[in-house]
Amino acid sequence: MPLPKPGHNSLFSNSLFIFIIRFFPSLANLLVMIWYSKHLPPALYGNYYHFWIQLNVIFPLACFGIHVLVITYSQSFLLNLLRNIKTRYFVLYAFWVLALSAVFALLQCSALPVTFAIPFAFILCFSISAILESFLIVFRNYAWLTVINILYSAIYWLIHLYILKEGFSLQAVFTYLLILTALRLGIYSGIVIGNMKRCEPVADTGIVDLAKIRSLWLHLGLYDVLQVLFSWVDKFIISIVLTASLSAIYYNGSQNIPFLPLLLSAAGSAVLMQLAAGQKDDENRNAIKLMNQSGRVLSSIVFPVFFFLLFFRYEFIVVIFTEKYIPAIPVFLMAILVLPVKAYSFTTVLQRMHKGAIINTGAIADLMLALALMYPLYKWLGLPGVALSFVISTYLQAAFYLYHAAKLLHTSPLKLIPYANWLIKFIVFASLFIIIHYAVNLYFTGKITLILGAAAMVIITAVSLILELKMQRQDGGIK
Repeated sequence: MPLPKPGHNSLFSNSLFIFIIRFFPSLANLLVMIWYSKHLPPALYGNYYHFWIQLNVIFPLACFGIHVLVITYSQSFLLNLLRNIKTRYFVLYAFWVLALSAVFALLQCSALPVTFAIPFAFILCFSISAILESFLIVFRNYAWLTVINILYSAIYWLIHLYILKEGFSLQAVFTYLLILTALRLGIYSGIVIGNMKRCEPVADTGIVDLAKIRSLWLHLGLYDVLQVLFSWVDKFIISIVLTASLSAIYYNGSQNIPFLPLLLSAAGSAVLMQLAAGQKDDENRNAIKLMNQSGRVLSSIVFPVFFFLLFFRYEFIVVIFTEKYIPAIPVFLMAILVLPVKAYSFTTVLQRMHKGAIINTGAIADLMLALALMYPLYKWLGLPGVALSFVISTYLQAAFYLYHAAKLLHTSPLKLIPYANWLIKFIVFASLFIIIHYAVNLYFTGKITLILGAAAMVIITAVSLILELKMQRQDGGIK
Protein backbone atom coordinates (compact mmCIF):
# COMPACT_ATOMS: atom_id res chain seq x y z
CA MET A 1 0.00 0.00 0.00
CA PRO A 2 1.86 3.13 -1.13
CA LEU A 3 2.32 5.85 1.43
CA PRO A 4 1.70 9.55 0.79
CA LYS A 5 4.82 11.66 0.51
CA PRO A 6 4.58 14.48 3.03
CA GLY A 7 5.93 17.93 2.31
CA HIS A 8 8.74 18.97 4.59
CA ASN A 9 7.88 22.66 5.05
CA SER A 10 4.09 22.75 5.08
CA LEU A 11 3.52 19.56 7.07
CA PHE A 12 2.79 21.27 10.38
CA SER A 13 0.50 23.94 8.94
CA ASN A 14 -1.39 21.37 6.83
CA SER A 15 -1.88 19.12 9.85
CA LEU A 16 -3.03 22.04 11.98
CA PHE A 17 -5.64 23.18 9.43
CA ILE A 18 -6.97 19.65 8.92
CA PHE A 19 -7.24 19.26 12.70
CA ILE A 20 -9.15 22.55 12.99
CA ILE A 21 -11.48 21.57 10.13
CA ARG A 22 -12.39 18.32 11.86
CA PHE A 23 -12.29 19.67 15.41
CA PHE A 24 -15.23 22.08 15.42
CA PRO A 25 -17.93 19.67 14.11
CA SER A 26 -16.71 17.08 16.64
CA LEU A 27 -16.82 19.63 19.44
CA ALA A 28 -20.34 20.74 18.47
CA ASN A 29 -21.53 17.12 18.48
CA LEU A 30 -19.92 16.50 21.88
CA LEU A 31 -21.62 19.57 23.37
CA VAL A 32 -25.00 18.49 21.96
CA MET A 33 -24.53 15.01 23.41
CA ILE A 34 -23.82 16.38 26.89
CA TRP A 35 -26.61 18.97 26.72
CA TYR A 36 -29.27 16.58 25.41
CA SER A 37 -28.34 13.85 27.89
CA LYS A 38 -29.12 16.34 30.66
CA HIS A 39 -32.38 17.69 29.22
CA LEU A 40 -34.02 14.79 27.36
CA PRO A 41 -35.58 11.67 28.86
CA PRO A 42 -33.35 8.62 28.22
CA ALA A 43 -35.89 7.08 25.79
CA LEU A 44 -36.07 10.22 23.63
CA TYR A 45 -32.30 10.75 23.88
CA GLY A 46 -31.81 7.14 22.74
CA ASN A 47 -34.15 7.69 19.77
CA TYR A 48 -32.21 10.80 18.77
CA TYR A 49 -28.88 8.96 18.81
CA HIS A 50 -30.48 5.98 17.05
CA PHE A 51 -30.25 8.17 13.92
CA TRP A 52 -26.58 9.10 14.40
CA ILE A 53 -25.44 5.61 15.37
CA GLN A 54 -26.89 4.09 12.21
CA LEU A 55 -25.64 6.99 10.09
CA ASN A 56 -22.09 6.42 11.33
CA VAL A 57 -22.30 2.75 10.36
CA ILE A 58 -23.82 3.20 6.89
CA PHE A 59 -22.19 6.39 5.58
CA PRO A 60 -18.64 4.89 5.52
CA LEU A 61 -20.09 2.15 3.29
CA ALA A 62 -21.41 4.88 0.99
CA CYS A 63 -18.00 6.58 0.83
CA PHE A 64 -16.09 3.26 0.88
CA GLY A 65 -12.67 4.84 1.25
CA ILE A 66 -12.99 7.34 -1.60
CA HIS A 67 -12.53 10.23 0.85
CA VAL A 68 -9.34 8.53 2.09
CA LEU A 69 -8.05 7.68 -1.39
CA VAL A 70 -8.51 11.24 -2.66
CA ILE A 71 -5.98 12.77 -0.27
CA THR A 72 -3.32 10.27 -1.41
CA TYR A 73 -2.80 12.08 -4.74
CA SER A 74 -1.98 15.51 -6.11
CA GLN A 75 -4.48 17.91 -7.65
CA SER A 76 -3.40 17.31 -11.24
CA PHE A 77 -3.25 13.55 -10.82
CA LEU A 78 -6.78 13.55 -9.43
CA LEU A 79 -8.05 15.46 -12.45
CA ASN A 80 -6.34 12.98 -14.79
CA LEU A 81 -7.80 10.12 -12.77
CA LEU A 82 -11.34 11.49 -12.98
CA ARG A 83 -11.00 11.85 -16.74
CA ASN A 84 -9.86 8.23 -17.05
CA ILE A 85 -12.76 6.72 -15.11
CA LYS A 86 -15.54 5.58 -17.41
CA THR A 87 -19.03 7.00 -17.03
CA ARG A 88 -20.56 3.64 -16.15
CA TYR A 89 -18.49 3.49 -12.97
CA PHE A 90 -19.89 6.84 -11.84
CA VAL A 91 -23.40 5.54 -12.58
CA LEU A 92 -22.77 2.32 -10.63
CA TYR A 93 -21.44 4.29 -7.69
CA ALA A 94 -24.48 6.56 -7.78
CA PHE A 95 -26.77 3.50 -7.59
CA TRP A 96 -24.69 2.16 -4.68
CA VAL A 97 -25.06 5.40 -2.70
CA LEU A 98 -28.77 5.71 -3.49
CA ALA A 99 -29.39 2.09 -2.42
CA LEU A 100 -27.60 2.60 0.91
CA SER A 101 -29.48 5.86 1.43
CA ALA A 102 -32.75 3.98 0.94
CA VAL A 103 -31.67 1.31 3.45
CA PHE A 104 -30.78 3.98 6.00
CA ALA A 105 -34.08 5.80 5.44
CA LEU A 106 -36.07 2.60 5.88
CA LEU A 107 -34.26 1.85 9.15
CA GLN A 108 -35.14 5.29 10.48
CA CYS A 109 -38.77 5.23 9.33
CA SER A 110 -39.32 1.87 10.99
CA ALA A 111 -38.06 3.09 14.37
CA LEU A 112 -38.47 6.87 14.50
CA PRO A 113 -41.27 9.36 13.76
CA VAL A 114 -39.54 10.77 10.65
CA THR A 115 -40.56 10.72 6.99
CA PHE A 116 -38.58 8.65 4.47
CA ALA A 117 -37.28 11.66 2.53
CA ILE A 118 -35.46 13.29 5.46
CA PRO A 119 -32.97 10.49 6.35
CA PHE A 120 -32.66 9.51 2.66
CA ALA A 121 -31.56 13.01 1.61
CA PHE A 122 -29.52 13.54 4.78
CA ILE A 123 -27.16 10.58 4.37
CA LEU A 124 -26.84 11.34 0.66
CA CYS A 125 -25.72 14.92 1.33
CA PHE A 126 -23.58 13.87 4.31
CA SER A 127 -21.65 11.21 2.32
CA ILE A 128 -21.01 13.37 -0.75
CA SER A 129 -19.90 16.23 1.54
CA ALA A 130 -17.27 13.95 3.14
CA ILE A 131 -15.83 13.13 -0.30
CA LEU A 132 -15.87 16.74 -1.50
CA GLU A 133 -14.20 17.85 1.74
CA SER A 134 -11.27 15.58 0.87
CA PHE A 135 -11.06 17.21 -2.56
CA LEU A 136 -10.95 20.63 -0.94
CA ILE A 137 -8.16 19.46 1.37
CA VAL A 138 -6.16 18.28 -1.67
CA PHE A 139 -6.72 21.69 -3.29
CA ARG A 140 -5.65 23.26 0.03
CA ASN A 141 -8.78 25.38 0.41
CA TYR A 142 -8.09 25.51 4.13
CA ALA A 143 -9.45 29.01 4.69
CA TRP A 144 -12.78 28.14 3.08
CA LEU A 145 -13.00 24.83 4.92
CA THR A 146 -12.20 26.41 8.27
CA VAL A 147 -14.77 29.19 7.90
CA ILE A 148 -17.45 26.82 6.54
CA ASN A 149 -16.98 24.25 9.30
CA ILE A 150 -16.89 26.83 12.09
CA LEU A 151 -20.15 28.31 10.79
CA TYR A 152 -21.61 24.82 10.28
CA SER A 153 -20.73 23.84 13.87
CA ALA A 154 -22.18 27.03 15.33
CA ILE A 155 -25.46 26.69 13.39
CA TYR A 156 -25.59 22.96 14.25
CA TRP A 157 -25.42 23.86 17.95
CA LEU A 158 -27.98 26.68 17.62
CA ILE A 159 -30.43 24.38 15.79
CA HIS A 160 -30.31 21.91 18.67
CA LEU A 161 -30.79 24.67 21.24
CA TYR A 162 -33.74 26.13 19.29
CA ILE A 163 -35.47 22.75 18.86
CA LEU A 164 -35.08 21.95 22.56
CA LYS A 165 -36.46 25.35 23.55
CA GLU A 166 -39.45 25.20 21.16
CA GLY A 167 -40.41 21.62 22.00
CA PHE A 168 -38.24 18.72 20.89
CA SER A 169 -39.25 16.92 17.68
CA LEU A 170 -37.11 14.39 15.80
CA GLN A 171 -38.75 15.37 12.50
CA ALA A 172 -38.00 19.05 13.10
CA VAL A 173 -34.41 18.67 14.25
CA PHE A 174 -33.40 16.45 11.33
CA THR A 175 -35.25 18.65 8.83
CA TYR A 176 -33.26 21.68 9.95
CA LEU A 177 -30.02 19.66 9.97
CA LEU A 178 -30.78 18.42 6.44
CA ILE A 179 -31.11 22.01 5.23
CA LEU A 180 -27.80 22.88 6.91
CA THR A 181 -26.00 19.82 5.46
CA ALA A 182 -27.42 20.43 1.96
CA LEU A 183 -26.28 24.06 2.14
CA ARG A 184 -22.76 22.97 3.08
CA LEU A 185 -22.80 20.44 0.22
CA GLY A 186 -23.83 23.17 -2.23
CA ILE A 187 -20.98 25.44 -1.11
CA TYR A 188 -18.48 22.58 -1.27
CA SER A 189 -19.67 21.68 -4.79
CA GLY A 190 -19.27 25.24 -6.02
CA ILE A 191 -15.74 25.54 -4.67
CA VAL A 192 -14.70 22.13 -6.07
CA ILE A 193 -16.06 22.99 -9.55
CA GLY A 194 -14.21 26.31 -9.43
CA ASN A 195 -10.96 24.55 -8.47
CA MET A 196 -11.33 22.01 -11.26
CA LYS A 197 -11.85 24.74 -13.84
CA ARG A 198 -8.75 26.61 -12.67
CA CYS A 199 -6.47 23.58 -12.33
CA GLU A 200 -5.79 21.84 -15.61
CA PRO A 201 -4.18 18.37 -15.60
CA VAL A 202 -0.54 18.37 -16.65
CA ALA A 203 1.33 15.85 -18.74
CA ASP A 204 3.97 14.88 -16.16
CA THR A 205 1.62 13.53 -13.48
CA GLY A 206 2.43 9.97 -14.53
CA ILE A 207 0.43 7.22 -16.18
CA VAL A 208 -2.89 6.60 -14.47
CA ASP A 209 -2.71 2.92 -13.54
CA LEU A 210 -6.35 2.23 -12.76
CA ALA A 211 -5.68 -1.36 -11.65
CA LYS A 212 -3.12 -0.24 -9.07
CA ILE A 213 -5.35 2.60 -7.88
CA ARG A 214 -8.32 0.22 -7.63
CA SER A 215 -6.25 -2.12 -5.45
CA LEU A 216 -5.24 0.74 -3.15
CA TRP A 217 -8.83 1.98 -3.01
CA LEU A 218 -10.13 -1.46 -1.99
CA HIS A 219 -7.48 -1.76 0.75
CA LEU A 220 -8.21 1.72 2.08
CA GLY A 221 -11.97 1.33 1.72
CA LEU A 222 -12.06 -2.01 3.51
CA TYR A 223 -9.85 -0.81 6.35
CA ASP A 224 -11.82 2.42 6.78
CA VAL A 225 -15.13 0.53 6.88
CA LEU A 226 -13.76 -2.03 9.35
CA GLN A 227 -12.42 0.67 11.66
CA VAL A 228 -15.73 2.52 11.67
CA LEU A 229 -17.71 -0.70 12.10
CA PHE A 230 -15.58 -1.67 15.08
CA SER A 231 -16.29 1.69 16.72
CA TRP A 232 -20.03 1.69 16.02
CA VAL A 233 -21.34 -1.83 15.36
CA ASP A 234 -22.00 -2.57 19.04
CA LYS A 235 -24.04 0.64 19.39
CA PHE A 236 -25.78 -0.16 16.08
CA ILE A 237 -26.84 -3.63 17.25
CA ILE A 238 -27.92 -2.35 20.67
CA SER A 239 -30.00 0.39 18.99
CA ILE A 240 -31.88 -2.27 17.01
CA VAL A 241 -32.42 -5.08 19.54
CA LEU A 242 -32.88 -3.18 22.83
CA THR A 243 -35.06 -0.30 23.98
CA ALA A 244 -34.15 3.33 23.36
CA SER A 245 -33.45 3.86 27.09
CA LEU A 246 -30.98 0.96 27.25
CA SER A 247 -29.41 2.14 23.99
CA ALA A 248 -28.89 5.60 25.51
CA ILE A 249 -27.25 4.06 28.60
CA TYR A 250 -24.91 1.94 26.48
CA TYR A 251 -24.12 4.82 24.10
CA ASN A 252 -23.03 7.17 26.90
CA GLY A 253 -21.10 4.47 28.73
CA SER A 254 -19.18 3.25 25.67
CA GLN A 255 -18.14 6.63 24.31
CA ASN A 256 -14.71 6.89 22.70
CA ILE A 257 -12.38 9.26 24.56
CA PRO A 258 -12.08 12.42 22.41
CA PHE A 259 -8.76 13.21 20.72
CA LEU A 260 -6.94 10.00 21.70
CA PRO A 261 -7.41 8.51 18.19
CA LEU A 262 -5.99 11.74 16.76
CA LEU A 263 -3.02 11.50 19.13
CA LEU A 264 -2.32 7.90 18.12
CA SER A 265 -2.60 8.76 14.43
CA ALA A 266 -0.19 11.68 14.82
CA ALA A 267 2.36 9.50 16.63
CA GLY A 268 2.15 6.81 13.95
CA SER A 269 2.56 9.38 11.19
CA ALA A 270 5.60 10.90 12.89
CA VAL A 271 7.28 7.49 13.09
CA LEU A 272 6.48 6.77 9.44
CA MET A 273 7.98 10.09 8.33
CA GLN A 274 11.16 9.54 10.32
CA LEU A 275 11.51 6.04 8.90
CA ALA A 276 10.99 7.34 5.37
CA ALA A 277 13.74 9.91 5.93
CA GLY A 278 16.19 7.43 7.47
CA GLN A 279 18.82 5.18 5.96
CA LYS A 280 17.45 2.02 4.35
CA ASP A 281 20.24 -0.21 5.70
CA ASP A 282 19.39 0.80 9.30
CA GLU A 283 15.62 0.81 8.88
CA ASN A 284 14.88 -2.20 11.08
CA ARG A 285 17.00 -0.91 13.95
CA ASN A 286 15.52 2.60 13.58
CA ALA A 287 11.99 1.18 13.54
CA ILE A 288 12.54 -0.70 16.80
CA LYS A 289 14.04 2.38 18.43
CA LEU A 290 11.33 4.75 17.19
CA MET A 291 8.48 2.44 18.19
CA ASN A 292 9.89 2.21 21.72
CA GLN A 293 10.30 6.00 21.91
CA SER A 294 6.76 6.53 20.62
CA GLY A 295 5.36 4.03 23.14
CA ARG A 296 7.09 5.78 26.03
CA VAL A 297 5.80 9.21 24.99
CA LEU A 298 2.24 8.01 24.35
CA SER A 299 2.10 6.19 27.68
CA SER A 300 2.93 9.45 29.46
CA ILE A 301 -0.38 10.80 28.13
CA VAL A 302 -2.63 7.74 27.85
CA PHE A 303 -1.88 6.14 31.22
CA PRO A 304 -2.80 9.22 33.34
CA VAL A 305 -6.03 9.60 31.32
CA PHE A 306 -6.83 5.92 31.92
CA PHE A 307 -6.30 6.02 35.68
CA PHE A 308 -8.19 9.31 36.03
CA LEU A 309 -11.22 7.84 34.24
CA LEU A 310 -10.88 4.54 36.12
CA PHE A 311 -10.92 6.04 39.62
CA PHE A 312 -13.19 9.01 38.86
CA ARG A 313 -15.64 7.09 36.67
CA TYR A 314 -18.63 7.70 38.98
CA GLU A 315 -18.05 11.46 39.16
CA PHE A 316 -17.36 11.61 35.41
CA ILE A 317 -20.65 9.97 34.37
CA VAL A 318 -22.82 11.74 36.95
CA VAL A 319 -21.39 15.23 36.31
CA ILE A 320 -21.27 14.95 32.51
CA PHE A 321 -24.50 13.01 31.89
CA THR A 322 -26.43 13.41 35.22
CA GLU A 323 -27.63 10.72 37.65
CA LYS A 324 -30.03 9.33 35.01
CA TYR A 325 -27.03 7.53 33.54
CA ILE A 326 -25.60 5.90 36.69
CA PRO A 327 -26.38 2.49 35.05
CA ALA A 328 -23.86 3.47 32.35
CA ILE A 329 -20.96 3.43 34.84
CA PRO A 330 -20.27 -0.37 34.63
CA VAL A 331 -20.36 -0.08 30.82
CA PHE A 332 -17.91 2.83 31.01
CA LEU A 333 -15.62 0.82 33.31
CA MET A 334 -15.40 -2.01 30.78
CA ALA A 335 -15.01 0.33 27.81
CA ILE A 336 -12.05 2.25 29.25
CA LEU A 337 -10.09 -0.95 29.88
CA VAL A 338 -9.04 -0.67 26.24
CA LEU A 339 -7.14 2.58 26.87
CA PRO A 340 -3.73 1.15 27.93
CA VAL A 341 -3.36 -0.56 24.56
CA LYS A 342 -3.85 2.84 22.91
CA ALA A 343 -0.39 3.84 24.13
CA TYR A 344 1.13 2.18 21.07
CA SER A 345 0.62 2.36 17.30
CA PHE A 346 0.55 -1.34 16.45
CA THR A 347 0.01 -0.92 12.68
CA THR A 348 2.82 1.58 12.01
CA VAL A 349 5.50 -0.99 11.15
CA LEU A 350 3.05 -3.01 9.04
CA GLN A 351 2.04 0.12 7.14
CA ARG A 352 5.68 1.02 6.56
CA MET A 353 6.30 -2.48 5.19
CA HIS A 354 3.21 -2.15 2.94
CA LYS A 355 1.51 -5.10 4.64
CA GLY A 356 -2.08 -3.96 4.03
CA ALA A 357 -3.27 -7.57 3.84
CA ILE A 358 -2.02 -8.29 7.39
CA ILE A 359 -3.61 -5.08 8.70
CA ASN A 360 -6.97 -5.94 7.13
CA THR A 361 -6.75 -9.56 8.30
CA GLY A 362 -6.27 -8.33 11.86
CA ALA A 363 -9.11 -5.84 11.50
CA ILE A 364 -11.53 -8.48 10.16
CA ALA A 365 -10.55 -11.00 12.86
CA ASP A 366 -10.92 -8.28 15.50
CA LEU A 367 -14.45 -7.44 14.38
CA MET A 368 -15.54 -11.07 13.98
CA LEU A 369 -14.22 -12.05 17.42
CA ALA A 370 -15.92 -9.09 19.09
CA LEU A 371 -19.23 -9.97 17.43
CA ALA A 372 -18.85 -13.62 18.45
CA LEU A 373 -18.24 -12.65 22.09
CA MET A 374 -21.05 -10.07 22.28
CA TYR A 375 -23.98 -12.37 22.99
CA PRO A 376 -22.37 -14.78 25.51
CA LEU A 377 -20.81 -11.89 27.44
CA TYR A 378 -24.12 -10.00 27.33
CA LYS A 379 -25.88 -13.03 28.80
CA TRP A 380 -23.22 -13.22 31.53
CA LEU A 381 -22.64 -9.54 32.39
CA GLY A 382 -25.41 -7.60 30.65
CA LEU A 383 -24.51 -4.37 28.79
CA PRO A 384 -20.99 -4.21 30.33
CA GLY A 385 -20.31 -7.60 28.70
CA VAL A 386 -20.95 -6.10 25.26
CA ALA A 387 -18.31 -3.44 25.88
CA LEU A 388 -15.92 -6.07 27.30
CA SER A 389 -16.17 -8.17 24.11
CA PHE A 390 -14.60 -5.33 22.12
CA VAL A 391 -11.88 -4.81 24.72
CA ILE A 392 -10.86 -8.49 24.58
CA SER A 393 -10.75 -8.54 20.78
CA THR A 394 -8.68 -5.33 20.71
CA TYR A 395 -5.99 -6.80 22.98
CA LEU A 396 -5.82 -9.97 20.85
CA GLN A 397 -5.60 -7.86 17.70
CA ALA A 398 -2.72 -5.87 19.25
CA ALA A 399 -0.88 -9.14 19.99
CA PHE A 400 -1.48 -10.27 16.38
CA TYR A 401 -0.08 -7.04 14.93
CA LEU A 402 2.87 -7.02 17.36
CA TYR A 403 3.79 -10.60 16.43
CA HIS A 404 3.78 -9.87 12.70
CA ALA A 405 5.63 -6.56 13.11
CA ALA A 406 8.36 -8.28 15.12
CA LYS A 407 8.59 -11.04 12.52
CA LEU A 408 9.06 -8.50 9.73
CA LEU A 409 11.77 -6.71 11.73
CA HIS A 410 13.48 -10.01 12.69
CA THR A 411 13.24 -9.29 16.40
CA SER A 412 11.34 -10.35 19.51
CA PRO A 413 7.90 -8.78 20.16
CA LEU A 414 9.12 -7.72 23.61
CA LYS A 415 11.90 -5.65 22.02
CA LEU A 416 9.28 -3.62 20.12
CA ILE A 417 7.54 -2.38 23.27
CA PRO A 418 9.01 -0.49 26.26
CA TYR A 419 7.47 -2.92 28.77
CA ALA A 420 9.76 -1.97 31.69
CA ASN A 421 8.97 1.73 31.22
CA TRP A 422 5.24 0.93 31.02
CA LEU A 423 5.28 -1.22 34.15
CA ILE A 424 6.93 1.51 36.22
CA LYS A 425 4.47 4.14 34.97
CA PHE A 426 1.53 1.83 35.55
CA ILE A 427 2.49 1.33 39.20
CA VAL A 428 3.33 5.00 39.79
CA PHE A 429 0.21 6.43 38.11
CA ALA A 430 -2.11 3.87 39.72
CA SER A 431 -0.69 4.69 43.17
CA LEU A 432 -0.98 8.46 42.59
CA PHE A 433 -4.60 8.34 41.46
CA ILE A 434 -5.64 6.02 44.30
CA ILE A 435 -4.22 8.57 46.76
CA ILE A 436 -5.67 11.57 44.88
CA HIS A 437 -9.15 10.05 44.63
CA TYR A 438 -9.18 9.10 48.30
CA ALA A 439 -7.90 12.53 49.44
CA VAL A 440 -10.25 14.56 47.23
CA ASN A 441 -13.31 12.56 48.31
CA LEU A 442 -12.54 13.25 51.97
CA TYR A 443 -13.30 16.96 51.52
CA PHE A 444 -15.31 17.40 48.30
CA THR A 445 -18.10 15.80 46.27
CA GLY A 446 -19.57 15.88 42.77
CA LYS A 447 -18.34 18.46 40.30
CA ILE A 448 -15.51 19.80 42.50
CA THR A 449 -14.14 16.26 42.90
CA LEU A 450 -14.11 15.76 39.13
CA ILE A 451 -12.49 19.15 38.47
CA LEU A 452 -9.72 18.52 41.02
CA GLY A 453 -9.15 15.02 39.64
CA ALA A 454 -8.94 16.39 36.09
CA ALA A 455 -6.52 19.11 37.21
CA ALA A 456 -4.33 16.47 38.84
CA MET A 457 -4.43 14.43 35.64
CA VAL A 458 -3.28 17.41 33.58
CA ILE A 459 -0.41 18.16 35.97
CA ILE A 460 0.69 14.51 36.16
CA THR A 461 0.53 14.18 32.37
CA ALA A 462 2.55 17.36 31.84
CA VAL A 463 5.22 16.36 34.37
CA SER A 464 5.44 12.81 33.01
CA LEU A 465 5.69 14.03 29.43
CA ILE A 466 8.38 16.60 30.26
CA LEU A 467 10.44 14.01 32.14
CA GLU A 468 10.05 11.46 29.35
CA LEU A 469 11.09 13.90 26.63
CA LYS A 470 14.03 15.07 28.74
CA MET A 471 15.24 11.47 29.22
CA GLN A 472 14.93 10.75 25.52
CA ARG A 473 16.90 13.88 24.61
CA GLN A 474 19.64 12.84 27.02
CA ASP A 475 19.69 9.43 25.37
CA GLY A 476 19.91 11.05 21.94
CA GLY A 477 16.42 9.87 20.95
CA ILE A 478 14.76 13.23 20.23
CA LYS A 479 16.55 16.04 18.52
